[in-house]
Amino acid sequence: MRFDELPETMVDDQVECEAGKPDPRGDSYAPMRIPLKIDEEMVLRSLPNTAHIAKARIIGAKVGGYILITEPAVRINEGDGAVLDEGFLCSYSSGGNLYVFQSRCLRYLANDVMCIEYPGKVEVRRIRKYRRIRVNIETKLVVSDTSSSFLVDLTDISRGGCCVNINQRRVPMMKGTNISLTFSLANEAFISALQAVVVRISHIKDKVATEIGLKFIGPQSELSKIGNFCEFYMFFDLE
Repeated sequence: MRFDELPETMVDDQVECEAGKPDPRGDSYAPMRIPLKIDEEMVLRSLPNTAHIAKARIIGAKVGGYILITEPAVRINEGDGAVLDEGFLCSYSSGGNLYVFQSRCLRYLANDVMCIEYPGKVEVRRIRKYRRIRVNIETKLVVSDTSSSFLVDLTDISRGGCCVNINQRRVPMMKGTNISLTFSLANEAFISALQAVVVRISHIKDKVATEIGLKFIGPQSELSKIGNFCEFYMFFDLE
């Protein structure tokens, strides 16, 4: 079947069915319906070479049959690349879930479109609205409207907030306290005077230290830097 003969809304052609339930059309089990949407991104990692990772856009799909994506080219270095045309691990997020499955190239169609196999098995992982990324970054914390400042360890970060550890049991803040943070991310982005509010305070067991959960509130310039860092990190981390 030629690409120009395919329906324009191929994803809408998917059959509504639950994974593991008998298919009324036969004795086999109906494949799980992945909530794919046209023009959204899917990440692919080569199974023969796990260092090769690429992004592709979804063009269409038919449950139990195929998924159409733009050709997923891996950028190795300036001017060089590789195409994922063997087995690969696919990762697609939708509605707070991460859908992970193995697939393979069935054939190439026109306009650099790849037709890949629709999976028989899909792993569904619940993901946070803002996924936490483990880090270990020395950070300057300043309590707003006071002269109190600390060097703290930033232990995880997401688009929405972070967690820091202070090496003391008593801290001059409580839930709702406004603070500011200054630190450098691993991608060399410098975050200056990031505004946040304390949402959680707890003592670390068996240690003279306090863990503080923070929610970011601005400014947008610094939040954008953190968003870019999180997107870059999650693109290369599918485990």
